[in-house]
Amino acid sequence: MNVLVVSSVVGKTPSEITYSFVFDEIVRIAKRGFKVYVARSKQEGCSCNYGLCFCDMIQPKIQLFISNMNMIAIYPLSTWFYISPSLYLELTYGKHITHLIRRLHPEIIHAHFAYPEGWASYIALRANKIKIPFVVTLHGYDILVEPRVGYGIRLNRRYDLLIRRVLNEADAVIVASKAVYEEAKKLVNDYKKLYLIPNGVDLQRFNPSINGSVIRKMYGAEDKYIVFTLRHHEPKYGITYFILAASIVLRYRKDVIFIIGGDGSLRSYHINLAKRLGIENYVFFPGRISQNEVPLYYAASDIVVVPSLQEAWGLVATEAMACGKPVIASSVGGLLDQIIDDFNGFLVPPRNPKAIADKILYLLENPSEMKRMGLNSRRLAEEKFDIERRVDKIVKLYKELIEKVR
Repeated sequence: MNVLVVSSVVGKTPSEITYSFVFDEIVRIAKRGFKVYVARSKQEGCSCNYGLCFCDMIQPKIQLFISNMNMIAIYPLSTWFYISPSLYLELTYGKHITHLIRRLHPEIIHAHFAYPEGWASYIALRANKIKIPFVVTLHGYDILVEPRVGYGIRLNRRYDLLIRRVLNEADAVIVASKAVYEEAKKLVNDYKKLYLIPNGVDLQRFNPSINGSVIRKMYGAEDKYIVFTLRHHEPKYGITYFILAASIVLRYRKDVIFIIGGDGSLRSYHINLAKRLGIENYVFFPGRISQNEVPLYYAASDIVVVPSLQEAWGLVATEAMACGKPVIASSVGGLLDQIIDDFNGFLVPPRNPKAIADKILYLLENPSEMKRMGLNSRRLAEEKFDIERRVDKIVKLYKELIEKVR
């Protein structure tokens, strides 16, 4: 069976960070016997590797844009009140998908994110009257919003209208968490098309037996505790509150360091904040951590913190759990599906550095509790969050949808 996966910028190898969660899923779908083609909006050239064929766009031309005008009629009339520079990308990406559908004859099309991937897929199918099962997976910014930090594409009325149309026209919508399910349920007329399939991780790649000593040595922390987070330095991930929590913890004990992996627009601000608080010798910013090194950082850590203000799922928590670590997480979104308070970690109110600090101090002062919660984390990951189980459910859904149109 041919599957056309629509993912605009997913990386082509396991070592690439961009949309690595999509790569991890589709490479396993290919191993289940499907021929997987990936429609990207990038222009790096086409290639096949890891059992996947990546089909990049050709250089857009004005003639190509004009030939897409038949797709204009698909747009809701109300969206024309909103001028958008994204129209060019939407139409050229839609044309690219149309070309791939005609050439490859896929039996199913699966878009990761409702926009732009879902919308471009929808206009390609609708404008050309192509009838094949259409699946959309929601991942976060395409469905959830956090107005106080400007997070969520649906804060823009135009994109909200397009996403609503996509979700109602799709044959199936995959969501990972109860929070996303409830939000999507508000937008679709038929909630039976919503499929709650939890995200998962590779339980072999992330496991408690990994040796993190090389990371401990790198930071001179062989005899110290390590509290770790891995987040983009963007407003919705709440790193500011993690740093403020670190400053509270360090008032009481100095045998702990804090490592904040990741890059983003607020990284310089966060580095300066640590300096202003006088804790720069205890808080480290390694920047973007390679896919190969990520498990080593979890292994070296004693506690993992996920201080997000909004989270569709929060794969950092899942990875940390798989490595047998207790997780302190904000009580938002998909984190509520993963952390059982006082069992494998703690749930704390978002934007509350004192609550984060109190839980860190509790675990540091009670190593047996830290160990107990870490063991429970691994057990939960094995029971509920194995990526192979997620892929099994997606493949089952594919087969059911394909059977309906035969």
